[in-house]
Amino acid sequence: MKILFQECYCKTTALIIALSTVIIINSNNAAHALNVLVVGGSGRVGGSTVRWIKTLSDRQQEQHHHQQQQQQQQSQIELDTLGPAIITVGGRRRESYEAALRNNVIPPEVEFLSLDVDGDGILLKQTLQQWQSSCNGYDDENRQSQQQQRQQQHNKPKCLVVHTGGPFQGRTKPTLLSTCLSLSIPYVDVCDEWELAETSKSKLHSMAREKNVPCIISCGIWPGVSALMAKEGAESLASKLRSSYCNDEEGTAAGDESTKETKAEIESIDYSFFTAGTGNAGPTIVSATFLLLATPVITFLNGRRADKEPWTEMKQIDFGKGVGDRLVWLLDNPDVPSTALYLNCRHQHNDDDGDDTANVVPNVSSRFGTAPLVWNYLFGGMKVLPRSLLYNRNAMQAFALFSEPIIRLVDRLVGATNAMRVDVTGCVVRRDGTKEGRETVTLRVAHDDLEMCVGLATAAFALEVARSMYGSGSEDDATPTVLPGVFFPVELGKRARENILEV
Repeated sequence: MKILFQECYCKTTALIIALSTVIIINSNNAAHALNVLVVGGSGRVGGSTVRWIKTLSDRQQEQHHHQQQQQQQQSQIELDTLGPAIITVGGRRRESYEAALRNNVIPPEVEFLSLDVDGDGILLKQTLQQWQSSCNGYDDENRQSQQQQRQQQHNKPKCLVVHTGGPFQGRTKPTLLSTCLSLSIPYVDVCDEWELAETSKSKLHSMAREKNVPCIISCGIWPGVSALMAKEGAESLASKLRSSYCNDEEGTAAGDESTKETKAEIESIDYSFFTAGTGNAGPTIVSATFLLLATPVITFLNGRRADKEPWTEMKQIDFGKGVGDRLVWLLDNPDVPSTALYLNCRHQHNDDDGDDTANVVPNVSSRFGTAPLVWNYLFGGMKVLPRSLLYNRNAMQAFALFSEPIIRLVDRLVGATNAMRVDVTGCVVRRDGTKEGRETVTLRVAHDDLEMCVGLATAAFALEVARSMYGSGSEDDATPTVLPGVFFPVELGKRARENILEV
């Protein structure tokens, strides 16, 4: 089997440039602020997301201002653009928000909004509606003249909700997403619970399309960027296989019609992840891991879903320079079913090149490992506890918080490295069913801090959605990269992937 290695490294500067698309606008059309509500923004992952949204937004404004100064003497096009981000943190406890401020987890100018996504749905909607109405002093009554109404619509606040309030295990209803759609607010989340994500997709995709609202679920670093890597690997491999084995011109010249029927097929995708300690992400990732130990692992085998026991089928994986070989075990990851079911769907985001792979990826799995090594065996030992206890969100979160001093000590000893590897294997299928030319593309990403990495990735997804909803591209690139609907990362089109993957 021939293996092709493609190394991917996090390049923060490249992402910032990619997310800083500059737009020249008429001086009478000032940029409107982007109002961002980060639910769970007082936590480690949420706080990192807040900081990166602010950093990328500030850089965008600097680039925009500089470009305007350079182009003062040129004709200017009246286009709308995203203004500076005004960020609010949403959560149940103001004490957590104040602690985040004291510890510099979030910038001092960030405000707080009290809400409970697991509480009363009517109250949640009222809270979001009040927040939306307070942005830019927008009046939703629209009891004005037609001209005033048009201006009011133009000045309607640009709002975005980012849900980082995990753990998501144990939740069954996408209440926050549903509420956002009812108010036409674009939405992203970092949900790592497949049943909840699948419900979001199946129940709310049509509503999002009707409301003309783009949403991405299960985004972040993994799940999220990892699925984009799989899509990139699949396209790269399919292109190489077509180039090597599906040359229509040669086949036609030789009178061999069977060559035209040759197709590239993705046979398997294997995800592997490694995080040293908690990756500096804190107790939440520990409690989420406990919950996952009570969750059957979704894999796909020969085109069918096959649930397996968590933390089994150990493998040794090479994560490349700086990380090396690590042991990993099966652990549930929504990238697996979303990739298997949606990687080859082209009816939503069809800006890709031609894709002649099969509809379902037959074999997909995901594994995870951590350091120090003993922690892996402790996780395995946790499975002796009753599943009802392991799947108790409150109990596992309380245990993780109780263990926080030890968690922080271990993090200081082992670091916070996050590494991902995605192996995509495929072959050529002839018209008679024979297969040949099996090859594998391997993509690796390494980052020295999971907390920073997941915040950066989540911010990248969020701003991509915001630009698609409200516009922030040039006149020649005005088509939204994320269409209205509820999408998994693997469904995104090529331009959106390129914007996000330049990390």
